[in-house]
Amino acid sequence: MSYIPKYILKRMLPKDCVKSVEGGGIEIQMVNVISPITIDEVPDNLLDYVEVKLDGKDLPDETLNKIEISFEGEVYQLDNAKDALGKTIPVGGKLNLKVPDLGLAAGEEHEVEVTIKTNNPINIKVKRTIQ
Repeated sequence: MSYIPKYILKRMLPKDCVKSVEGGGIEIQMVNVISPITIDEVPDNLLDYVEVKLDGKDLPDETLNKIEISFEGEVYQLDNAKDALGKTIPVGGKLNLKVPDLGLAAGEEHEVEVTIKTNNPINIKVKRTIQ
């Protein structure tokens, strides 16, 4: 499992990185502070490689199927994720993860955990108050 030092996590995911969106969903904004990230591979079934938990509970597939990822002015969902191939998130670039229909509200504190299951898995877990 890849380890990201706490001081870097605080820069990647500042205290105001989780915002409330219409319909009780949230949008998480990550700032790339390490090095340019190039999307060089997108698996056929992305849900086999990504796990998202809210307060320790796995999000159901029907919620995961509605997630939107945006960066560099482009928006991606499961059905067009392969369109991100070859794109790069520069240092200082922002990646937004929008998760709809969670029934959450601004002012609530929640723990969000994202695991990317690759040969060298990446796990990021943060507790934040929704803005």
